[in-house]
Amino acid sequence: MIGKAKFVSGILACFCISGWCLADQSGRPAGMKLAEFQFGPHNRWSFSHIREVLPTVNIPHDGSRVLPLERGAGATNDFSIDFQGRTLHLDEIAKNQFIDGVLIIRDGKVLVEKYYGHLAPERPHLMMSVTKSVVGALAGKLAAEGVIDLAKPVSFYVPELAGGGWGPDSLQTLLDMRDGADYTEDYEDMSSTVRLQDCAVGWTDADYCSDAGPRGGYEFFASVGRNEENLGKFVYKSGSTDVMGWVLEAATGDPLAELISRHIWQPMGAEFDASITVDSSGFVLADGGMNSTLRDLARFGLLVLNDGRAFGEQIVPAGFIKDIQTHPGDPNWPYDAEQEDWKPYYRSFWWGRGNPGGDIKGLGVHGQYLHVAPKDGMVIAIYSSWPRADGDGESDGWGRIYALSAALIDAFGQSD
Repeated sequence: MIGKAKFVSGILACFCISGWCLADQSGRPAGMKLAEFQFGPHNRWSFSHIREVLPTVNIPHDGSRVLPLERGAGATNDFSIDFQGRTLHLDEIAKNQFIDGVLIIRDGKVLVEKYYGHLAPERPHLMMSVTKSVVGALAGKLAAEGVIDLAKPVSFYVPELAGGGWGPDSLQTLLDMRDGADYTEDYEDMSSTVRLQDCAVGWTDADYCSDAGPRGGYEFFASVGRNEENLGKFVYKSGSTDVMGWVLEAATGDPLAELISRHIWQPMGAEFDASITVDSSGFVLADGGMNSTLRDLARFGLLVLNDGRAFGEQIVPAGFIKDIQTHPGDPNWPYDAEQEDWKPYYRSFWWGRGNPGGDIKGLGVHGQYLHVAPKDGMVIAIYSSWPRADGDGESDGWGRIYALSAALIDAFGQSD
């Protein structure tokens, strides 16, 4: 398989083997177990120290090509906004919502950059499913270059999946999560496919993990069956992104981390290396394993805001981004729209807001958030560590972060 590496455990000193690293585990919360790192209170530390929890492979940046992030006129970290019927200071909102960092760019300039908890400007944070949006941009670029054909089925590139849940589906179907895989994603149900996947890829060793289950992503995703009722409608399935990552490796002969570095991270002008988690079989977690600094997450958002351009060069095809921004609303959308007259959708591993401004978002559980607002010329990047995957709906959660984003756009946006 592409990108395989041998798993080494029980080593405390920081070192790298075959491109992936285990780091010094000093300073971790006392008694924290692998099964606990995703959840509060431990995730406040672990999301900013993933290389001390899980093996990772590096995603190098190019130190000679760093996109400057300059502070703009009116930049401030000391402000209050009207938020859900009250005027609240940013620090109070951040405390209530377990925010680790927030960075706002408007017209290419930084207006807000504030860190909390264990996060710092140079420290990477787990991106969770915002990783999917990076993989989507990578797939769009490779498709434009003719490396992959989004109309071809998964099995064309990965014969090992020919008899599985994703085998007959086109790559675009995977990008839109309209495939027919029998994959369930209920974070509160430990028998859900996504939780069993955690067992297989080494993200947990909880009691519900079976010793007889598949080990490593290659075995796990080949074991997922078919559910034709899912075909043609949007059903959120993280595994579809992992299969896309496998496809990209198979089509190019290169590891996914190298592809992200070469086609996205270096060309866009990242300031720091990123990383992505890797399991015992060498499978990298394309659905949610990336770690980056908040500044580089914002740079990725800026790349998308600028129609795929950086340093005057076209990095990601403008047509691919335009297709995401102008995709029609999903008439069978399974969630509530942020506003009644908006028409949300999911396209190429991005969430479309369905508003007149063409806003799109990358979202990750536990409060990872990247909002690209073209009409307002804004990027909002937020890292968080909600104790529960989808939040509690009271102090934190998707409704709260959407409301915060809207309030920040009202306060700092440039549109009427």
